[in-house]
Amino acid sequence: MTTQLPYGFAKTSTSSIPLGGANNTAITDGSDSQELRSNKDFTITEQSLGTICEGQTLTHLSVTAATGICYAGVLRNGQYIAVCQSLGSQALGGQPKYMPVMPAPVRLVAGDQIIIRTEA
Repeated sequence: MTTQLPYGFAKTSTSSIPLGGANNTAITDGSDSQELRSNKDFTITEQSLGTICEGQTLTHLSVTAATGICYAGVLRNGQYIAVCQSLGSQALGGQPKYMPVMPAPVRLVAGDQIIIRTEA
């Protein structure tokens, strides 16, 4: 299976967090439950979004992959509590110009994760 280095951006009510990137852990294509963590150039270590932004309200989320991306969402205790509507592919050129507002804001708690699925 191939791997990708997806990246994204999460905007909360009080801060903005870059996600993934070139120096982060690769995501295996075709696998479910792959977590996109914070960019370690920004946060020193890769961390789950709920850990680094605990107590903040997530309002915007954007995720981009090199080839294909199926979905991205915020997972809490095994349940998706939010979806990312701004998915993009560098190969296919499907990224929105602006990061749209999420369907509903989400108050983050420790343990919340951004789960994505990529495809080659």
